Amino acid sequence: MNRDFNIPFYIFEEIIEYIEKGKPVTKWNNIMTLLQLAKLNNRLTESQIKYIIDTYK
Repeated sequence: MNRDFNIPFYIFEEIIEYIEKGKPVTKWNNIMTLLQLAKLNNRLTESQIKYIIDTYK
């Protein structure tokens, strides 16, 4: 797995806010939606999304 990938900035900002606010479920749902959109737009692969989920959830 390539752990040296670029997370789109809009997802990065959401993850930072998610962590700062104490990991609210509604914020995580927004992140999941953004991750799926990034996948559809070929910005992230399935393995990269899994890594983000495993790391930050």
